[in-house]
Amino acid sequence: MNQRQNSRTNSGFQNKFWLEHPPPDYGQQMDLQDKEDEKSRESLDSTGKTKSFKRLVVRFAEKTSMQGVAYINSAKVWYAKIIWTFLLISCTAGMGLHLYYLINQFLLFPVQTKIELGFSNLIFPAVTICNVNPIRMSKIDMASQQIQSLIEQLEWSNLQDDEETTTQGARRRKRFVDELSKINKSAFSDYDDVFDNYDDDDYEFGSQKDERLEILSLFRELYKDEERDIKVEMGHHIEDMLISCTVGKYKCYANNFTVLQHDVYGNCYTLKTGSLKIAKAGPTNGLSLILYMDKEEYLKQISEGYGARVLVHDKDTYPYPLEEGFFVPSSSETQIGLRMVTIERQDKPYGNCTEDTYIRKYGYKYTRSFCQTLCSQELFFKTCGCYEDDVTELYYQIKTGVTEKFCETRQEIKCMNKERARQNRQKAECDCKNPCREHQFLKTISYRNWPTEDYMFTLKDGVCDRLPAQCKDASALYGQTELYRKSLNYVKIDIYYEDLNFERIVESPEIENAQFASDVGGAVGLWIGLSFLSMFEVVQLLLECCAFAGHKCTNRSRKRNARRRKNKSIKTKENIYATEMDNKKSNFSKKESENNLQLNKRYQDLYAGNYSHEYNYIDNRV
Repeated sequence: MNQRQNSRTNSGFQNKFWLEHPPPDYGQQMDLQDKEDEKSRESLDSTGKTKSFKRLVVRFAEKTSMQGVAYINSAKVWYAKIIWTFLLISCTAGMGLHLYYLINQFLLFPVQTKIELGFSNLIFPAVTICNVNPIRMSKIDMASQQIQSLIEQLEWSNLQDDEETTTQGARRRKRFVDELSKINKSAFSDYDDVFDNYDDDDYEFGSQKDERLEILSLFRELYKDEERDIKVEMGHHIEDMLISCTVGKYKCYANNFTVLQHDVYGNCYTLKTGSLKIAKAGPTNGLSLILYMDKEEYLKQISEGYGARVLVHDKDTYPYPLEEGFFVPSSSETQIGLRMVTIERQDKPYGNCTEDTYIRKYGYKYTRSFCQTLCSQELFFKTCGCYEDDVTELYYQIKTGVTEKFCETRQEIKCMNKERARQNRQKAECDCKNPCREHQFLKTISYRNWPTEDYMFTLKDGVCDRLPAQCKDASALYGQTELYRKSLNYVKIDIYYEDLNFERIVESPEIENAQFASDVGGAVGLWIGLSFLSMFEVVQLLLECCAFAGHKCTNRSRKRNARRRKNKSIKTKENIYATEMDNKKSNFSKKESENNLQLNKRYQDLYAGNYSHEYNYIDNRV
């Protein structure tokens, strides 16, 4: 009986996978097994065969619309495969070079300029007008003593020698230039600020100075030192100058002009017409001005001619009459015909223009001149700690809210002159680009003698009504011998559009995005026959190859982990089985001990004769 029990026990021990209860990680093991089965199914292609790089490429070659690949796959002889492979590689290389050229051209971002003609009602530009005389003689007593002294020395009577006689005009002019050198310029405090603070090597020319320019420069330096309110009061006022002003059929008045103080011309006045649009071309539909220049008030030897300085510019731009304006002579009618040109430039990456942000910051539109002025002043301030005194009016107009420090001391002015010479010599440090959009005005200027003798008296009446002091002796002032001289007091200016056709110069990308895509598609289709959808076939092949490569790597790692988990599971099962077997052996030994005790007791009873009827039972147990 013991042999049968041992046999049953040994057979149970040999069956290591037989357990009365499932292991604790049985559910986890089953989940892992399901995942492994799913991963193994991912390794199969659509035909149920195991995936491989070769199968992926073959399937691509059979289905792709790319030219040449199918012939490489289906060729029966080796040299046909080589020929088609060579052709495919050559065409791919040619396509690459072609695409490189196209992409390189596109990344240069070239622009093309188109000129268009348009027709519409045009906004009238701003007009700035200056009387070329900065100070009225009747107001010279408001100026500084130095200006008064200079003007007094420049009087012709003070320049003449006692021995001078009335000789030929040429000799007199030569003598006048010579006499200018006799003026004691060093007596003026600003004289050193004009020329003496320059080194001889600041300019390429000789060191000999022009006497006339020295006098003019000295006067302007002295004039800059005056207070702005005093300069405005000493200059010509638009209320006195304006005899007539019309825009089309409508009158304009002195309060339509704003004053701009200029260091050379004195008071300048800008007529801003706002959003006024001109619906018809021609002189009768533009701006017409009749101005009284008051030539008797001109400074001797400082104002060298009669007339006005006129600048036509885009509205809301800062005027530069000295740099961009033109002269209009007295005793004439000047007609200025305009043609508007609109320029639109490309910003990055196609161009290098600047969007207008100045209008909100400074109240004026961005222009290169305006940007250059502000940038140059920043360089002055960085080098010398002060701004150039030429731009006091600019900072007054833009009203930055900051008190600017202008160069005043001898050391600051010397530094300013040095910096100005350096900026003239060296490459500009200011990166002022063209505006992205601007209006320019092409001008056609014509003149005629004006006014007639009869019209002179009409003009005289208009002046006498407003300036009675100018007409104390009207008969003498306007006698026949004085007509031409008095006509120099008057200027007529007509500014109008010659035509409402305007020219529009537009920069646009030479290679648009759609054109670039078309060029690329044409190059790819030309060399290897790919369409847009065919490119996705190549993309899909690359994705499948990458996915398969990743799958192989992860599958190899997964198998390694599965073997590791399986070995661990087997060891766990063996440990559990061994534990159960030990428990069974322990229980079996315990039962055997109890049976042995019962047998011993029964043997004892047998010997005692108490249980004779138990013999058969004992035999059966044995």
